Amino acid sequence: MTRKECNFLLFSITLCWSSSYIFIKDLPADLSSYAYLTLTSGIAGILLLLIFHRSLRRLSRKTILPGLTLAVLLAGNMLLEKAGLALIPSSSASFLASLNIIIVPVILLLFRKLPSRNNVAGIVVILAGILISSGASFAGTSVSGILYMLGACAVMSLYTVVSADFTKNSDPLALSVLQIVFSAVIGWVLWFFEDAATFMHIEWSHRMLSSIFILAFFSKAYAYIMLMYAEKYADAISVTIIAATEPVVTLTLALLIPNAQGATETFSLHALLGALVIALGAIVAGLDFLSGRKLEPPEEKQEPSAPISAEPPPKPERYPHLRQFLLTMVPFAVLGAAFKVMVLAEGLTEVRPANAIPIVTGLLFGPIGGLGCAVGNLIADCFGTLNLTSLLGLIGNFMAAYIPYRMWHALSLEQPNVHTWKNIFLYIWISAVGAVSCAWILGFGLELFFSLWIDTIFKYVLLNNFCFSIALGLPVFALMCSDCIRLTRWAVRSQISRLTWYRATPGQ
Repeated sequence: MTRKECNFLLFSITLCWSSSYIFIKDLPADLSSYAYLTLTSGIAGILLLLIFHRSLRRLSRKTILPGLTLAVLLAGNMLLEKAGLALIPSSSASFLASLNIIIVPVILLLFRKLPSRNNVAGIVVILAGILISSGASFAGTSVSGILYMLGACAVMSLYTVVSADFTKNSDPLALSVLQIVFSAVIGWVLWFFEDAATFMHIEWSHRMLSSIFILAFFSKAYAYIMLMYAEKYADAISVTIIAATEPVVTLTLALLIPNAQGATETFSLHALLGALVIALGAIVAGLDFLSGRKLEPPEEKQEPSAPISAEPPPKPERYPHLRQFLLTMVPFAVLGAAFKVMVLAEGLTEVRPANAIPIVTGLLFGPIGGLGCAVGNLIADCFGTLNLTSLLGLIGNFMAAYIPYRMWHALSLEQPNVHTWKNIFLYIWISAVGAVSCAWILGFGLELFFSLWIDTIFKYVLLNNFCFSIALGLPVFALMCSDCIRLTRWAVRSQISRLTWYRATPGQ
């Protein structure tokens, strides 16, 4: 995995954690932190165990102990943060929580790992941006609250450093599953001792269940899998610097995405200035112009090729098309149903992170990926928006996957990947074409076949498909194409070798 692909993964994690605040607001105010930890980690753990149970058959003490350690650190961070937030204002807490950008380099210094000059300069600029945007003031603030938040920040910093070390020697997938499962167990034990009877008194609404599932899927399952794989290739400082851009992402989402009442956050000049300074600091930290010598980019370092094995090749996958179809249809249907609460056009569309799936599965699985998206969209519509117009959604989502698949193999002789900037731009281009195709089918299909013209439907569908294809689809696709995820048994094989022979043969 190249450095830019790793950064895509880290930024998508920041996006998930930033957007989680939108759904946390929909949870009951009296829902305890222990209950929140238990429900979200429990659902995420069940999903991961169902999907990746085969990968956990070879677990050993070498992997179990790091997974338990990471879960304990996560639980400790949450407990300290919960105590601190009860004593000090949220603005002060936000600033103190961001101090891990200083604590992480200090911990690394204890292990004799020195940050670069650009890292130091970028950290200083980011801190200035955080201070500008938060406007934290500690006058009259509880000293105990400050100490609790600093403790939470120190524990999270230790988690970042330790997890970056664990992922170098353990299976990232097993680590992510284990720490989520252990976190759920720790949360349940703490919830039980706090007040186990509260489970029976929770008011389970459709919106609350959707928010719980969305938080479990994105802020737990997705985020920690991506984090473990990213930290296998990135150092702790890089992870911390990209995570420090969370205020920038939060500000953008708050301005664009309405809350449950349909209102968005108001514009703040000092918040915008702080976000710009933070972004500048992240750029400075990611470059190396202050170094005395030119550093070789990590992506240009090639790993030694594996020795040729005398073992026979693995047996071909049984029913590969069925596996491709299920790997596409199930997540599309689940995500599509969960986000039905965030309506954009009544009865037609909503905020849809599931629209990141067509571009990924289309490139990996071809027409089968398109079919999985079409059926998954139809199943999701059964949870509140199923009508005759769902036929247009079926066609549109199939084409959103199939057209990018055809375009890639028409424009490139490579198997789909985003290892180079050329392929990244190609991915963005075919994502845009796929998004326009889907928006055109739904927007003009409604007018042509149902005499129903909605001015905003084309824009909503276009932005849903394109933005999520870039924000979530690109990092997922980067991970799927990396050297740590092998989908060669499941991915569709193109006619690349035949095309290469044809173009290279004289006289043809």
